[in-house]
Amino acid sequence: MLKSSGIRKFDYCGACSFYLGAIVVTLICQALVGVVSTVLTKSVPDIATNGDFLTAFMIIIQAANALFILLFCKLNKYRFDCALACKPDKKVDYRDFIIPIVAAIVLLFAMYLPTLWYGYFTTYALHISPTAGNIDLGTPSAVAMIVIASVFMAPVFEETIYRGVLFNGLRKNGGAVKAVLLSALAFMLMHMSPIQVVFQFSLGALSAVIMNKTHRLLPCVLLHATANAAALAIQFPPLVAAVGGCEAWLVANPVAAAFITLALLAAGGALTFVLVRFGYGKQNAQAPSDEIDDSVTPQAVALADARKKDGTMRYFIALGISGVLFVINLITMIVG
Repeated sequence: MLKSSGIRKFDYCGACSFYLGAIVVTLICQALVGVVSTVLTKSVPDIATNGDFLTAFMIIIQAANALFILLFCKLNKYRFDCALACKPDKKVDYRDFIIPIVAAIVLLFAMYLPTLWYGYFTTYALHISPTAGNIDLGTPSAVAMIVIASVFMAPVFEETIYRGVLFNGLRKNGGAVKAVLLSALAFMLMHMSPIQVVFQFSLGALSAVIMNKTHRLLPCVLLHATANAAALAIQFPPLVAAVGGCEAWLVANPVAAAFITLALLAAGGALTFVLVRFGYGKQNAQAPSDEIDDSVTPQAVALADARKKDGTMRYFIALGISGVLFVINLITMIVG
């Protein structure tokens, strides 16, 4: 682990501990939502779907994430193992503004139909209402708060947690591919939404790939913000009507729908690969490993091994908490 004046970079165990702490904070916030909504149910019968209430809590959750990040790093004297925006030469790369935004739009098109078909599966196979989990955005305040929470706050704080810290920590203990998959799984389960798993996993994986390529947080934040903004935009009435007509035609023509889905996936995957691989060139940043040099003492090696085991245990505890909450939400949607 690298140290400088008591300040150290996140190693594998530190990153997994950070992830566990973030999940505990999310769990506390979710419990608070449940308690407050239960208390207010009699005076506000529609509290479970009230847009102002739910979007306000989204902001509170992101504020809690920000406070957790600050306190954890301050108390444990950690610093991030990635840059915010600048390359080693202190220059901002213009590609960090262009490639993530284009990649987010491509991802939305490529994954829209798989997400749609997964939605049909949850509706007809699991009997989950198509409107389950929807937030009523019928007031200007609800719209404003969801934009603040999902387009401005969540991309910054969630990317810091899941790409800036967790992905980089996992990469030191298992390589880039394993880290991409495990961090994307953690990101998907953190949302605890059974109806968003396809898009959340793909967004998390693509963001991790970009982090692996650039070792900078800014492009991941822009990717996340653009994807969330686009997902919100297609929920407005004019676009809902247009998209609904396309969906009806696809459902009525399943063979054509299958070919179109595969074609969009293939085209989107290829274009995303070209954007990230050739857009950024061969500047992949190599993460330092947690491996101990042969010259160190056996006690140091044993301590490092123990920290790795401890990190793995903390990762799976956090994943387990998220998984349990995910399953609870799934059962609630099916029963409800």
